[in-house]
Amino acid sequence: MQPIFLIAFLTLLIFTPTFALTGRVINQTLNRPEPDIEVSYVLHETGNITVVRDTTDSKGQFILDVASDPGAEPPPMLFARYNGIDYPGNPAPAGDTVDIPVFETTESDTAISLSSHHILLDAQGGTATYIFIVHNRGNRTYLTGGDHGHGLEIPLPDGVTDILRAPQGVHLHETLLVDPRPIIPGNSQTFFTFSIPPSNRIAQRITYPTTSMDLLVQPTDTPVSTTVLQDLGDVTLGTNVFRRFGAEQLAPGTQLDIRLSSAETASNLQTPIWIAAASAVVIAILVIYMRSLKTTPNRRTILLEQIADLDERYESGNLSEDDYKNRRNALKAEVIDLSTDN
Repeated sequence: MQPIFLIAFLTLLIFTPTFALTGRVINQTLNRPEPDIEVSYVLHETGNITVVRDTTDSKGQFILDVASDPGAEPPPMLFARYNGIDYPGNPAPAGDTVDIPVFETTESDTAISLSSHHILLDAQGGTATYIFIVHNRGNRTYLTGGDHGHGLEIPLPDGVTDILRAPQGVHLHETLLVDPRPIIPGNSQTFFTFSIPPSNRIAQRITYPTTSMDLLVQPTDTPVSTTVLQDLGDVTLGTNVFRRFGAEQLAPGTQLDIRLSSAETASNLQTPIWIAAASAVVIAILVIYMRSLKTTPNRRTILLEQIADLDERYESGNLSEDDYKNRRNALKAEVIDLSTDN
């Protein structure tokens, strides 16, 4: 029986279905195909990573002979590297052609706004998490160099001097939170967590035009006073219930002021436990928002949920730091917007 099983196994290896993934790399800033661009297809499987690459021809076209595995988790990633930036595409079903848009860069942030700004406030734990859905309405990728490599810059609330959690690479520069990742046209996201200042007050100036802002407070009976935001009652996200405050169309220069009448300090709670729980809520909010977009919601949702799962497994000690970082970096590379608004 063993030779039969061996033959069957080898047959599966030999006849693993493959297809030619064809496509083009299109410069949407200059409205032209881009030649000599490296395109990569990455398939993550248990204990194995398959990478297939090709370089675009004079017409911006590429052909990748890839394994047909539509049920792979995480889904395969497809991206083109242009001017040092990875631009994602959607791996197309067999026989279809996919275009990968790339863009020229700009150091001007005049096309940047916030489609959505969420604040998750845990009054008992003494922590706040900011979630930004960043919108680039232009046709160039926002990228700054400069002496410090600044990118998206968000002033910290008054009295905040440190952050507890943020995506890799996000850092503080004096009183600014800096996300150095390029912001391609369309929507992307970033977040960070910090301890509520001893004053129990969160005050800051809005620097980018903001379409909508939500403040979500736990426990729901926490006494809260705010400027700008209106009390909208309770809302449920997953298994969490929050008291919600909101506002729309906030202009740069708007001053936000949130005060808690009573809140315990962060030292009275095990902060890592709250951060681990907040991770799931952050992902839930991002999933809900991304589902409202017209493009590839299922794919993006799966990736976000897998990142949340990795975070929880790492913080519970079930993943090594190297394994966690490698797998999370691979997943987060695709968790950026795959479209532009019409």
